[in-house]
Amino acid sequence: MRRFTTSVSGLALASVLAAGPAAAQQVDELVVTGQRLSQQRAIETKRDALGVVDAISADDIGRLADKNVAENLERLPAIGVAYDQGEGRYVSIRGTPSALNNVTLNGVEVGNPDGDSRALPLDVISGQLLGRLEVLKAVTPDRDAQGIGGTVNLVTQSPFNLRQDRIAQIRAQVGYQEFNEKFPVQGDLTLGGVIGNWGALLGVSYSQRKYRSDGLYPDDWRTVPGVARGGLPINLKYTNYTLDRERIGVSGTVEYKPSDDSRFYFRGLWSRFTEDEYRQRFRLDFASNLANVTLNSAGTGGVARNVEARQDLRVEYKEKSISTFQLGAEHERGPWRIEYDVSWGYNELIEPNELWLFRGGAATVDFDMQPLLYTATPRNLAASDLGFRQYTVQDETGEETNKAARFDLRRDIDMGEDSFFKIGAKIRETDKKFDGRTDIYERGTTANRFTLADFGLQGPNMDVSLGEATYASQFVIDEEAIKAFTAANLGGPRMVRNNSTSLSNDTLSDYSLTERVLAGYAMANIDFGAVSLLAGWRVERTETDVRGFLLSGGVVKPVTRSGEYTDFLPNLHLRWEPREDLVVRAAYTHTIGRPQYPQLRPGGLLTVVTNPDGTLDGDLSEGNVDLKPFKSENFDLSVEWYFAPGGLVSAGAFLKRIDDPIFSFRETQTGVVLDGRTFTRLAYTQPRNAEDGEIRGLELQYQQQFTFLPGLWSGFGVSGNVTFTDSELTVPGRGDLPFLGQSDLLWGAQLFYQKGRIEAALSYHHTGKAPQSIGSNTDADTFDDDYRRLNAKVSYAVTDRIEVFVDLQNLTDEKLREYQGGHKDWLTNYERYKRTYYVGLSARW
Repeated sequence: MRRFTTSVSGLALASVLAAGPAAAQQVDELVVTGQRLSQQRAIETKRDALGVVDAISADDIGRLADKNVAENLERLPAIGVAYDQGEGRYVSIRGTPSALNNVTLNGVEVGNPDGDSRALPLDVISGQLLGRLEVLKAVTPDRDAQGIGGTVNLVTQSPFNLRQDRIAQIRAQVGYQEFNEKFPVQGDLTLGGVIGNWGALLGVSYSQRKYRSDGLYPDDWRTVPGVARGGLPINLKYTNYTLDRERIGVSGTVEYKPSDDSRFYFRGLWSRFTEDEYRQRFRLDFASNLANVTLNSAGTGGVARNVEARQDLRVEYKEKSISTFQLGAEHERGPWRIEYDVSWGYNELIEPNELWLFRGGAATVDFDMQPLLYTATPRNLAASDLGFRQYTVQDETGEETNKAARFDLRRDIDMGEDSFFKIGAKIRETDKKFDGRTDIYERGTTANRFTLADFGLQGPNMDVSLGEATYASQFVIDEEAIKAFTAANLGGPRMVRNNSTSLSNDTLSDYSLTERVLAGYAMANIDFGAVSLLAGWRVERTETDVRGFLLSGGVVKPVTRSGEYTDFLPNLHLRWEPREDLVVRAAYTHTIGRPQYPQLRPGGLLTVVTNPDGTLDGDLSEGNVDLKPFKSENFDLSVEWYFAPGGLVSAGAFLKRIDDPIFSFRETQTGVVLDGRTFTRLAYTQPRNAEDGEIRGLELQYQQQFTFLPGLWSGFGVSGNVTFTDSELTVPGRGDLPFLGQSDLLWGAQLFYQKGRIEAALSYHHTGKAPQSIGSNTDADTFDDDYRRLNAKVSYAVTDRIEVFVDLQNLTDEKLREYQGGHKDWLTNYERYKRTYYVGLSARW
């Protein structure tokens, strides 16, 4: 249920540094506030950086319809955002999935509350808590090497950088969602000030959103002769989601400056994301057995007999929290600069859920494959045909502790304006634990069986509305009734615990891990005037201890594995400024991508379902303790032209040569014997190393403020960016395939306006298709389809301190689409969220 979307550049005004006397006079006439101020700060960060960096400044965060950090970042070039249930969650950089990138807070690794990935879900953090967002696309040696695509650095605000001694700001908004007619709310508060040598800043943010999404999710398409689409899926499966998401965060900074050349600081951030999910799903296995399928003469549909149906209800609660605290200092003594800090972070995951499954029947089903959203309609199916089959109660918990210490020493060199030598060291230790308990209860003997028609368990009908088609869900499970029935019968003759499967599921997904990283570096930047050269070397040693479980002969056995590797990472950056308005950059860097924590666990997770005839279906996901880390050799070349006040044209090319890339191998096997049991159908996934890979691309960016136009026209501006990406991933047995999560084309455009008391922006984002998983053959590969979003915002300054605004999101009612086998009509996911509108007010004093 995730989707990558591209970004629109929010970087706007040309730096004052790029202008001559005449241009400077024009800049003096501009009112540098709001969008213009934030754009100018962002572009100055980009221009002055030693490496390849894009940024969003504090004043810009929240200026568009953005609910979290992920959706703020999608405005930057070559940045993609994975959407979950219509809300931005994970960030990709230059076609590299989020799990291979790094997220830091003031340079300190944040870690991750999730148990299944290194990818930090950025919907956990509100953008209102931060001062600046940076994306480092070509890192310097003093930065962590983790991050094949790059590093997202979240920068908190400093009270000494405020333009006033006291600040108080509040922002509140309420929305309306078309799909469920609910009213989401969001608000944030910032307080701070400076008294003498002390400064403090506190930010609090809260949002709550109840919403609905409907979706269609067919499984396992395969080629079938005579079908107009070229193939059939096993089933039709449609779903209604109702969700309640809440986010609350606190960010604080206390600083002490005894003098202009010394500063001590304590920084902290805590954020919690919670979600209550209710899901009803109906499934018809109309083509699981092709012997029961009769096609019509056109191959656009037909009749299936002896079809089994399924109805399930899942209720799930998720709670993810992150906390990071940093204590450090900075000192300057003549040409020397010393920085040091210690940090501690704690992340937690709490995720219990329950699922009830009813299945059965031998229905005759008419199916029509002619429309994109095909239909399958049973002729003779009743609630009494759906017998109770399984109750699953799952309780997943995870915790992660990060401890780190860093020391940097820099000495200025008397050559040019910005020459220096710098050395440093860092140590980090991460302890991560994940505990997944899954108990399975199944139906009892014949005398104790029951159906959805019994005991008042059936609820009222529901509609699944997808725009192009509406499906009627006639066999809804009543949540209150089934929970009461379960409480009264769990463990009894009607709901019997499957001890063997429960035991394996209670242990195989569990793991604990300790990862220690020791790093040191040396670098120098030599400023020759128009040319500066930065060169350095970073060394990182990684030591890993993993503890987990394996299932062998029906017995669960503990397993411990250890590993270590050392990476030597040379970096070289060249910056050339042939003219005052032109910057050319070239970089040669090395980065790594450590395996995801659960990919290293010795065991896995096995889900078993008993079919009506007593045969078994299974789903097995395993870890791979022998995985090697990604290693990437990166080349960057870019040109930035600041051609006029408010104008920027840039072009950048990049190439990443990657050894030992990790991919998710996926296949469906039949007639498999596993641990003494025979499975009719077993879906199997495992992470594996491919041979090598390559990602290459071109980024183009343009922005201009039309300040030279007369009257109200001078308030307009436009921006746009486009990224062309190509990749190859050499997979054993499959040859060269595209890199997972990489879109060939990302582009976006924005029309913005700022004049007098009015600010407005209309933004459009487009992401082309991207491979999602690699199967055993071409037909088994899955893809994300093209995804587009159109958002708008208008604000009006009632006074110098009070502003009202309107946000309009997903104006085109875009649907999320995924498909299989390179056929866009082989849908595996089709979700709808509809539009959301917000009105709000902000005030400061």
